[in-house]
Amino acid sequence: MHIRIFLVCFLSLLLSSRYAVAQQKQDSVRAAEPTRQLELFCGARLGYADTNWLRLFDFQIDVTPGVRWRLGRDWSVAFQGIIPVVSVGYTYRDVVNKYWRVNMVTVSRQLHFNNARQHLKLSAGLFGCERYGIDVKWAWPVSDWLLLNAQAGLSSFWMLGTDLSGNSQAEFSRNFTVTAQVGADFYLHPLNLEFRLSGGRYIAGDYGTELAVMRHFRRCTLLAYAQLRIGSLTANIYDGQSYRTDAGFKIICMLPPYKKSRRRVVVRPASNFQHSYSARGDFRVMQSYTVDPEENEREHPIDVNWGLRKEVTP
Repeated sequence: MHIRIFLVCFLSLLLSSRYAVAQQKQDSVRAAEPTRQLELFCGARLGYADTNWLRLFDFQIDVTPGVRWRLGRDWSVAFQGIIPVVSVGYTYRDVVNKYWRVNMVTVSRQLHFNNARQHLKLSAGLFGCERYGIDVKWAWPVSDWLLLNAQAGLSSFWMLGTDLSGNSQAEFSRNFTVTAQVGADFYLHPLNLEFRLSGGRYIAGDYGTELAVMRHFRRCTLLAYAQLRIGSLTANIYDGQSYRTDAGFKIICMLPPYKKSRRRVVVRPASNFQHSYSARGDFRVMQSYTVDPEENEREHPIDVNWGLRKEVTP
């Protein structure tokens, strides 16, 4: 029953998008962007972990080509693939990590009700972290220093990939789960410091809360976070232990060209490179999927003229 209710709400929000078209012209930041554009980009991601001092480390390098097609009126279609270049270590003996695989195929629509300062992003398709389904994100810039946000999604597991040896996997599970998080962002403009407090239900059905502190620079963001897990705990992928707390850091670096092009067809590198570290080394816990190939903590998933967007011009 909850799946049907979620689908009805998602479709109702999507159909109501015609009421937001007249208000979109009020946002000068978004008005400067091209109406229709095809972006071809390629990035890379690095995965590294010391499982323990008796075992080999895990080391993974992937190339991530992607495409984003902006259709106008805040519609966009995105695709991203994963091509493994280096895949060695204890965990990566699994052949799946050596697949050439699809990482994301999504359709998204943003709705901006500027008079009410309400912003939505609706997405559907194949998401990152091997989830597919539908997703709704909400943002409310209450003031220059406070932004409230929330997310709700209905998703299930999927995998689509193959390797050069003829091994392949195509799976779409029907075991859908609901994810939902709420949060508050606080921005200190004189120092370019941002604090994010969030919590809720995550992909694996686990619950928790997270506090993140970010120091923004013009082309880079340094982030430190701490997590508290609530309810039943899952065993760590490496040592088999269960932990209620975790902490770590992330470094998000923007890559040139920094300015957005107004050309109809753009070929460029990925917009950013991110490095993450977790003290527990298990990113499956309190995990959230992504709905955009270049989604990162430095930039909010919804185009809202708040916080860093007011301080740094791309």
